[in-house]
Order: sequence, then structure tokens, then C-alpha cells
Amino acid sequence: MISIVVPVYKSERTLHRCVDSLLRQTFRDIEVLLVVDGSPDRSSEICEEYAQADKRVRVLYRHNEGVSQARNRGVENARGKDILFVDSDDYIEANTCARMLAMREETGADLVIAGFHHWYLGRDVRKRPREERLYTKEEFRGVFLDLYEDGFLNMPWNKLYRRELIREGFPHDLNLGEDLLFNLSYIRECGKIYVTQELFCNYIQEEKKDTLSTRRRPDKLEIAARLCERTKAFYREMAGEDADVSRIHGKFVREFLDEVEGLAFDESLSKMERLELIRQYSRDPYMQKVNRNIRMKGLDYRMINRAFSKGAVFWVYFLINVRKAVVTVVRMIRG
Repeated sequence: MISIVVPVYKSERTLHRCVDSLLRQTFRDIEVLLVVDGSPDRSSEICEEYAQADKRVRVLYRHNEGVSQARNRGVENARGKDILFVDSDDYIEANTCARMLAMREETGADLVIAGFHHWYLGRDVRKRPREERLYTKEEFRGVFLDLYEDGFLNMPWNKLYRRELIREGFPHDLNLGEDLLFNLSYIRECGKIYVTQELFCNYIQEEKKDTLSTRRRPDKLEIAARLCERTKAFYREMAGEDADVSRIHGKFVREFLDEVEGLAFDESLSKMERLELIRQYSRDPYMQKVNRNIRMKGLDYRMINRAFSKGAVFWVYFLINVRKAVVTVVRMIRG
């Protein structure tokens, strides 16, 4: 049996799409654990309706304790040998459980990592790992940086886990980056890991989707720095104390460059507020420390980061607005 854990909070608009995709699985031996976390809308009523209609659905309740505790509650109550996590505003392909379980059983893997559909502004961006193959624990250290850099390790919903190997739950003292820490903890327990290029989850990102990961928060730099250090420590644990961690530094810098580039499109902020955010990010001591000899792939990244790394706030502001003009023209041409 596969236990599918779904945290539910303010999900009445998307919940039917999500749960219907789970109940349509071609592999029938599943249980769906809908963990309602004190949702103020009709989500709990919808969950109870599903539980009454299909005996594979169970509803659990938390009291506004956050998504990590909701997932932990689901794992604690799971009956299946395997665990799949799905977010209530996303949905999965009908063959997800069948294919991921077959991969795990055929290869003897303790973890399956898959690609996914990233739906952004109605456009399907297909995210695939660079290679499909089975890795031993020793071999996995050679692909870890690729998967981390390409964004396949930061989430739980593109993976199939063995319940008996989940030694630590999702950290609940953080509300940013807790999924990554859960995955790093789990990978420590794995002997074999299978990476597939097949796409199973449909991750929906709306233009104004309001999540903890996309809000601007005063503690974002501090938490991101802690996550960066934890990731470096994990990688050096696998690859040796002298392992090159510059790509981990690069991902840290790029995540903030992405936000800085997005400031040019954010009409909710004044010019002074945008300049202040650029100043905070670019002149932060940890940012200054790690943003050295970072290789950026895109020309826009390279140009903006040259000014960003020096804390040249007004140059960064000028460049992101030039980039905005170019992007706007390109979008008009493409229609």
C-alpha cells in the first residue's frame, strides 16, 4: 500500500482537482490521508465528503500548526509501506503510484526522485533530471549537486519514500526550507536512490500565489544562510571535508538574484522599497562572503551579479529595469 499524505489549508478551490487525481490512480492499493490544519473555509467539509464516498480516504485534524506538522501527522498515521506527499493545490498523473512503485521495487531503491510539470502562468515548464539511473549511496554524491542546483531536492512531492526509513519528521521550528532538511535527513538513510526523467506531479504556481516561500520576509536571509550551511555540511559529509561547495553558494546567490530581478515587475513596492531590498540582500555579510567566483549561466545573471556582488545598489536597479524592458518586448513579439 502507498499512503498519500495531503496537508489541507484554505484549499476549497483546488481540493477536488487534487483528490480526484489521487482516487483515479491506476494502482488501487492506496490510502489518502487528508490532514486538515484548522482550515477556515469549506476544506474540512469537502474532505469529509470524500471520506464518506471512498473508504480509502481518511481525514485527520491539526490546529493551525503548519504544513510540516500536518505532513508529520500523516506519516505517523500512515499504514502503507511507501509514502507519497501531494500538496492540495497540485495534482498528479494517473500512473504516478504504479510507475513510482514499480521503479522502487524493480531497482531496490529506497527513494525515487522524479521530474514534474511546473505550471507557471498557464505554461507547462517540464522539469526533468539530467539523467535517469539508479545510484548507490557512493555514486549519489556525484549527482547530488546537479539535483540540488536544478531544484529537485527542495520539495517532497516529486518523491516516493519508504515509511520505515523516515527517522526524522519535517522540522517544525522553520517555515522555510524545512522540506530540504527533511530530504537530506532521509537521504542519509538510503542505500540506493533511483532518479527518473518521467513527470508525475503537476506543480501549480499562479502569478500571485501567496506562500511562505514566495513572501518577502525579514528573516529570509538568515534562514537561507542556515540552510546553505546545513547543505554544505551534508555534502561534505558525503564527498569529504575538502569538497568544492561553490555550486551550493551559487544556488544561494541565484535565489536572491531571482527575487531582485522580479522587483522590476513588482508594482506593489515603491522605488525606495525596491532599492532598500537590493541594499539588504547585496550588502549582507553572508552574501558578500559566499558571492565570490560564482559562475552564472545566463547573461542577465552575470551582468546583474557583477553589480550585486559589489553592493552597487543603483547599478543593480538600473540593470533589472533594462532586463524588464527586454523581457516585455520579447513577450510582445511572442504574443
